[in-house]
Amino acid sequence: MTKGQAMLAVAHGSRDPRHREVITGLVDAVRDQRPELRVETAFLDHCGPTPARALHGLVRDGYQDVKVVPLLLNTAFHVRQDIPVAVAAAHEALPRRWRAGVAQPVLAAPLGPHPLLTAGLERRLREAGVWPGDEEASVVLAWAGSSDRVAAAAVDELAEGWERSGWERVVAVPAVGDLAGEAVRELRGRGARRVVVAPYFLAPGFLADRIRCSAQAAGADVVAAELGNAPEVASAVLARFDGAVSACLAHVA
Repeated sequence: MTKGQAMLAVAHGSRDPRHREVITGLVDAVRDQRPELRVETAFLDHCGPTPARALHGLVRDGYQDVKVVPLLLNTAFHVRQDIPVAVAAAHEALPRRWRAGVAQPVLAAPLGPHPLLTAGLERRLREAGVWPGDEEASVVLAWAGSSDRVAAAAVDELAEGWERSGWERVVAVPAVGDLAGEAVRELRGRGARRVVVAPYFLAPGFLADRIRCSAQAAGADVVAAELGNAPEVASAVLARFDGAVSACLAHVA
């Protein structure tokens, strides 16, 4: 029996068990917001199921219209290369009797940048006791970092726009060495009365932990939690799903 649309949410994957736990919680939050939508999870690396296995299960259950939502925060290599290739290969690996009747999965945009993620960052800061737009607070927007110029420019633009919402200052810092700590010390040296860190990560892990340790050692007043399963993040997942109307993977080399 042919069924309606389904979502395949694809995360990076990690050896850190906290990553899988957070992604599972986020996908559960997506299901809670739209109970009628079938949502399955896959991982590129380190843990399963793979995109091929997850897509096979959806098609077996009668879903022929699948949209793939990358659970990633920027447009770097994994979004432009790894996920399209993995999902195209997953479609090709379907049994021949199924493949002819199943459309190539549609690839949605990554989660970020998106205003809902900014709202999620503000939620995490608020939970840590920092009111959004606090004119006495300077924010270190800590992210994974990337050699991709488009991805880096998008995070810088996010920081600039967020600063205009009322913060004293917002600076974007990649998770490289002690850069988070250096940013905290620099802001303090410029007279910042309060320095807070907003991790632009979905889940805790090696890089997020590095940011946290570096910032705390430098005397940050607050280091908020990662975005995780905040309601705004779940809403962003659904917004990307709803906005995915083309970008067929059939022509991925």
